[in-house]
Amino acid sequence: MQQRAVEFDELSTRCPMLGHQVPFSYCRQCGGALPCRKIADCWSGRIDILGFLNSSFSEEELLQITAPPKPKLLQIVELARAARDRNGQ
Repeated sequence: MQQRAVEFDELSTRCPMLGHQVPFSYCRQCGGALPCRKIADCWSGRIDILGFLNSSFSEEELLQITAPPKPKLLQIVELARAARDRNGQ
């Protein structure tokens, strides 16, 4: 995976979530070990993104990548709980 990913890392496209240009390297790592959930949408016209994803990730990982996002309220509650737990309260 690394060699194939590196060949695209310097390419950039506009990120609809951030609103500015980002390199492919950001898109493939912004979710930690997994790429951004919109990577296929943003890169489909520029590179063989489906080939890259299929050769780089397992079926389980692909399901995680393409899963719909959690509702915003749930994300906020989870962040608040994590902050509370970090502060020991």
